[in-house]
Amino acid sequence: MSVTLFDVAREAGVSKSTVSLVINNSNAVKPETKARVYDAIKKLNYVPNVSARELTTKKKQVLGAIFLTKNLSEGTYLFDSVTETFFYDTLTGISQELTKTNYGLITERFMIKEESQELPLIIKNNRVSGLFIIGGLTNDALLDSIIERKLPTVMIGSRHPKLDWIDVDISKAAYIAVKHLIDYGHREIAFINGPEESKTTQKKFEGYITALEEAGIKQDMKLVRKAEFTGLSGYMEMKNLWSSKVGMTAVFCANDSIAAGAMRYLYDINVRIPDEFSVIGYEHSIISEHVIPALTTVQICKEEMGVEGTKLLLSRMKRSKASNSRIVLQPKLIVRDSVGKRS
Repeated sequence: MSVTLFDVAREAGVSKSTVSLVINNSNAVKPETKARVYDAIKKLNYVPNVSARELTTKKKQVLGAIFLTKNLSEGTYLFDSVTETFFYDTLTGISQELTKTNYGLITERFMIKEESQELPLIIKNNRVSGLFIIGGLTNDALLDSIIERKLPTVMIGSRHPKLDWIDVDISKAAYIAVKHLIDYGHREIAFINGPEESKTTQKKFEGYITALEEAGIKQDMKLVRKAEFTGLSGYMEMKNLWSSKVGMTAVFCANDSIAAGAMRYLYDINVRIPDEFSVIGYEHSIISEHVIPALTTVQICKEEMGVEGTKLLLSRMKRSKASNSRIVLQPKLIVRDSVGKRS
């Protein structure tokens, strides 16, 4: 027979309403009373009935996380697909923080379509009480609909003036990567940026240019390419750069998948990394540890964004009329083996 709220109340010597307040993290209960209730919950191995609580409080105990993509049919493990490591690593931080609450989490990959008013199912079916939008690919029509519905929302990895958001300092992250190459003696530095539709692309370019200008290096647009966030696209753009015969000793890539693709092309043409050419990435994903040589990259705080973004969303759900919050985290260089010094 399952343990009930009444059983916990009787064991702790309090009322059912007091147990309910404790379970819902109310500040109206004295600490010593909370301790007795928690001891009773642990002793009886009580598991709250979330569905019953939702019926009683009229509040959903589920949050949603949406990752916008251009292609739902892609397998994220393929060389020509977006690995979506940003999404999964951010979810790690979100899940970690949600273990301190009674909220569950459902996720949805949603394909952006031009001129479409279609909404993700978790929004259309009113399944969640709060929402995360994860990644740099966004859609104005979708965001406008969310704002109109007044659904508490936090953007992670992108920004909007009417929503709470948390992001890394993107320009600084790119600057750190390029400056590291410059500090190692490189002056002819190529840049394989992300796609035009990504909200991060321009900021990464700004960081790249700032580092060059600071070092007195003249900008050369022949060294700049744009790619999808896939290994294959990185491979092809590295090939295009190499075939152009433009002088270069290093490349900065807009994410680790692009960098892995560039490294594969260099391997195919027998160019040794870092002895003959240097590569640096952006993101600090699982890919950076698995390639050979291990990839020097810039950490963009994905798990931390998940943790802090969850705190933001829970706060927004309690304080719906508070001013919008904006958090910018600081990136960090992760030095491995793919960047060599120029003599």
